[in-house]
Amino acid sequence: MKKKRGNTKHLWQARYAKNHLVLEDLHVRYGDFVRTGPSEITVYHPDVFMAIDGPQSNCIKAEWYDLLYPKLALVNARDKNTHAARRRQWNRGFSPESLRQYEEKTLYYLDQLDTCLEDEARKGRISEITDLLYWFGFDTMGDFVFNKSFNMLHDKKWHHIIILLQRALSIMGPLSPIPWLVQIAFKLFPRVWILGDWFRMVDWCEDQMLERMQTKIPGRVPDVAHYIMQEAKPSQVNSSWLSGDTVLAIAAGSEPTAVALMGIFTELARHPVHAEKIYQETRGLDIRNPGMLATNCPHLEAVIRETLRLFPALLTGGYRKTLQGGTFVGGTYIPPTRPLSLHDTPYPATMRPTTGGDCFERATEFIPERWYSKPEMVRNKAAYAPWGTGHHSCLGRALATDILRLVTARVVGKYHLRLPPGETGDQVLGDLKDQFTSNPGRLRLKLELRQG
Repeated sequence: MKKKRGNTKHLWQARYAKNHLVLEDLHVRYGDFVRTGPSEITVYHPDVFMAIDGPQSNCIKAEWYDLLYPKLALVNARDKNTHAARRRQWNRGFSPESLRQYEEKTLYYLDQLDTCLEDEARKGRISEITDLLYWFGFDTMGDFVFNKSFNMLHDKKWHHIIILLQRALSIMGPLSPIPWLVQIAFKLFPRVWILGDWFRMVDWCEDQMLERMQTKIPGRVPDVAHYIMQEAKPSQVNSSWLSGDTVLAIAAGSEPTAVALMGIFTELARHPVHAEKIYQETRGLDIRNPGMLATNCPHLEAVIRETLRLFPALLTGGYRKTLQGGTFVGGTYIPPTRPLSLHDTPYPATMRPTTGGDCFERATEFIPERWYSKPEMVRNKAAYAPWGTGHHSCLGRALATDILRLVTARVVGKYHLRLPPGETGDQVLGDLKDQFTSNPGRLRLKLELRQG
């Protein structure tokens, strides 16, 4: 184990929300286990996913997850029993029956997205794909969570609360290496600078959920709030959980979906052959049925998996703390009470450069075939965990995957995707920021309607 680095130096180097690049540089120079703080170890070994979150793990979430305190949220629950109880409540909102009901909501907003894209395609305009996909993600998730859309696709402009949310999350970029500094800032300067954006956004989310929980069951399709209400009466709901879970559901549910779709369309525009394969697979299928797409479209599935490998929703994070007895990762012993920082890199080719890329063959390249017709190109499946592992894995994985299937099949089936003249799509990853969720650079596309 090499390199001891102070957190303040780390903070300075990550000041432009490029913590993923700071950690990547340390990995290149020092290997799979690096001391990045007085009591912090950053682990790059692919076995770390199962070691910290697998069924045999004795790790808990580290103090980093107290950032929301006194607000509470499922993703921030550090006590295992508390987390398990809260996850059971949320599970009801993501059952197979619930997912089938959510399809109606997804298709409703997909129709709105398609209307925006078709309008710009017919007028020959270049589409600001970044804006449209974020609008789609947040509109959909607002309806999923508390049965209220942000109406950004309809209004074709950003909702003021989402602007506040994105500004508030930007503080996570430079300050994540020193989470206690965020807590101090929240306590001393709650209404100053972008800190005020955070609290205004939290208050708004809490008001929306309280309003929703005072109403009857929605007439169209049940939302997540409906299932939470089945667990407890509105008067019994803890307001700390209410606002915390709402904020995390909106942010963690909307942004990763938009980021994944940006990654898919970036790569399909760069490599039209993969778009054509998806087009041929989906011809004659009901592209409004995600189950049918999953069963009959192996290349579509592979494109989604490969995109999640290259465009991870979380660039860094996964802070864990070892308990009594410590833990082993790849044969290396981590002593008790040491926080473990899991580093999930967006550049898999350099994920383990000291061992010659032993996880994925030609790892920087977009090769969907590695997931079905060329399995030898996946050398270590343990390195692939885009949804997390075990009891801390993404609760909305199935829902998010269905959304990716539906949107990709619709867009590819109707449009040719082209990059504007002079653009390469490199800025999507080149301008990527690490601020709790991934914040990629801008994507613009010239869409052309398919003939026939």
